[in-house]
Amino acid sequence: MRGFATLAVLVLAFLLVGCEAATRLDLGERVPLREPPKHTAETGPAVREHQRILAAYGGAYRDARLEGLIGQTVERLVAASEKPDLHYKVTILNSPSVNAFALPNGQLYVTRGLLALANDTSELASVLAHEMG
Repeated sequence: MRGFATLAVLVLAFLLVGCEAATRLDLGERVPLREPPKHTAETGPAVREHQRILAAYGGAYRDARLEGLIGQTVERLVAASEKPDLHYKVTILNSPSVNAFALPNGQLYVTRGLLALANDTSELASVLAHEMG
């Protein structure tokens, strides 16, 4: 029984030392997992993925006023970012679902459903900023 108590104390001591070491761990600077390219890549895989997304979400929704509003919002976000030389291309998807997402090549997608729920450009900007990284 005494051997079991000694073993339990040793295990507990090692666990506590491990916990203390984990709290002192310096992870350094945060490193982004990906960085969008300076221009939208028009490579074969990127074009195929774009076409697949358009087919899945009812195609592109064309509205010059909305496209201009989103374009201005993206321009302001890029200008205020730490990397103002990055370029993005936004496609409005003709879908009532509420969604927004991005591809690694800088292509951003926003659905009509999400745009319908946004009360103003600040709400849209928060979603776009999240997708931009």
